[in-house]
Amino acid sequence: MRTLLILGATGSIGTTALNAVRQKKLDVRITGLVAHSSSDRLRALAEEFSCPFTLNTDSSSLRSFIRANRADIALNAIAGAAGLEASLFCLQEGMDLALANKESVVMGGQVLFDEAKKNKARIIPVDSEHSAIYHLLKGRPDAESLVITASGGPFLGRGDLENVSPEEAANHPTWKMGRKISIDSSTLANKGLEVIEAGFLFNMPADRIEVTIHRQSVVHSMVRMKDGSVYAQLSPPDMTLPIVSAVNDDRQVLHEVVRPLSFSGLTLTFQDWDRTEFPLLALAYKALERKKSYPVAFNAADEVAVAAFCDRKIRYTDIARIVSAVMEEDWSAEITSYEDIIVQDRLARLKAGQLCSCHI
Repeated sequence: MRTLLILGATGSIGTTALNAVRQKKLDVRITGLVAHSSSDRLRALAEEFSCPFTLNTDSSSLRSFIRANRADIALNAIAGAAGLEASLFCLQEGMDLALANKESVVMGGQVLFDEAKKNKARIIPVDSEHSAIYHLLKGRPDAESLVITASGGPFLGRGDLENVSPEEAANHPTWKMGRKISIDSSTLANKGLEVIEAGFLFNMPADRIEVTIHRQSVVHSMVRMKDGSVYAQLSPPDMTLPIVSAVNDDRQVLHEVVRPLSFSGLTLTFQDWDRTEFPLLALAYKALERKKSYPVAFNAADEVAVAAFCDRKIRYTDIARIVSAVMEEDWSAEITSYEDIIVQDRLARLKAGQLCSCHI
């Protein structure tokens, strides 16, 4: 039985993982639980799962906790940029990493994968889109390009978004997620982060990664082959499958993780996305094309702008304007270390914060 450390245990991904263990869909022994808050809930979970170690996160103690609690695999479901440091700590301890924190890849880039290689650790994606690609590419070295699906969020085709509230933007039509990722899904910034993540995870250039709007969220990703064929992964919109698949990592045959997909009355639709309607996704493609510090700046500016929107300091439509203005700066500094990432991240956050203050 593998030992599992869960970072972000009380969030949506962590909760889904614990439900999978509870329902015996995932055969692991949980040795550590980390959460940003919810002390009472964390203690209750530790008691339920006979988990010997728990931590309410702070930067001064996370590393020592991970070192003391060296599990076979860590599920990193920490939200936002804070997840990068945790990912690096896990890899440095030689743990395999089931990665639900896309910012680790977006910000860390090659630094993250160099750390994994150095410590003979594996990075296994948890996002439903990247999990699908990860499995579709197995035994298929002749892949030509990747196709990532997007639900289109709650405002697809709707004009006049100036007065959208944070509550409306967080009301995702398909997935139950945290506020930040739900708002990012409404602007397709989250899909932009996934495009950047796919570029690094699968060593694909930006011009070989497509995004298509697929409202049903049943086809999670597709892979185009050089012979012209396309392979797709289909399943109900349930994060249990990619989480269990990542943590299990082909160590045992999985049974009935999610309900079987019924084709009775099933309709699947696909459409192109509009560059004017979703400028943040277009900006993400540019960040992947340029690499260097551009992905770091994109992520940082978006986090700052979304936080300002949630605090009602800026309008919904200002999010894209602020990220665009930040991306117009020079982010050509090379990233070769964690320290480089932090420097560029702080610079981008400072610029975005200034723009939020003056409402551009």
